[in-house]
Amino acid sequence: MSKPKLVFIDIDGTLLDSSHRIPESAREECHRAQQAGHRLFICSGRAALDIDPPVLELGFDGIVSDGGACAKLDGETIIDERMPADSVRMATSFFTAHSMPYAWHCPDGMHATERYLYRIGIWRKLLRHPQMRGSWHTITDHSVPLPLVRKGTFYIPEDGSLTIEDVQHALAGYATIIHGSIHASSDDNGEILIPGVNKGTALTTIAQRLNVPIADTIAIGDSENDLEMIQAAGIGVAMGNGTAPAKSVADMIAPHVDNNGLAAALHRLLP
Repeated sequence: MSKPKLVFIDIDGTLLDSSHRIPESAREECHRAQQAGHRLFICSGRAALDIDPPVLELGFDGIVSDGGACAKLDGETIIDERMPADSVRMATSFFTAHSMPYAWHCPDGMHATERYLYRIGIWRKLLRHPQMRGSWHTITDHSVPLPLVRKGTFYIPEDGSLTIEDVQHALAGYATIIHGSIHASSDDNGEILIPGVNKGTALTTIAQRLNVPIADTIAIGDSENDLEMIQAAGIGVAMGNGTAPAKSVADMIAPHVDNNGLAAALHRLLP
């Protein structure tokens, strides 16, 4: 058996295929890896309460959510970062002024505008998992600040009047803005993160907590919010369907998620 590793796995485009399902091959390889003594962690940009039940049912050893702002290990919260109130206020004002759909990731779930809910098509997801309805809340008053925010997501205006780069410039100094992964093939959405907080910092914190050398960590992802964890890990893996930036920093490129990509990576790296 290979030396036990810590394996950090993104959800969308990595664990879940393009149909938002877990391939049976991925399910089998995750179980095999854990039975062999490796510890597996979800490492997602999603809010903790927005993770699909089938993902949680796989029985991961820990969960990193909100792009690294929150992490639970063996049921204990070991990372709980909050976005500064000024950052939330400035971003909300900007999004509202430009009629941009947006959502905030909070400890009690997602707080989103109605246009965001429509744009992301959350209704279809809640039909599949009705037990998750309580984790989504509609923002009706943009002037009421949310005190406990870990991350935000947004869509740029449909008329093309703004780009993600424009949002980066407008909120420079308040937050980190990156291209989002809601629609991996589109530049219409972005993420707003706490500066200095990302999946890579969460990976490092968990490895230190468990006294595991970084050399014995593996990270597997596909999008821009995975860059830091791919770079931080002992072995960083980008999916074949991943973005060009993710592939450029990876040590290994796995097959496409729809072609058993995660299973192939786990089988190769955890023989």
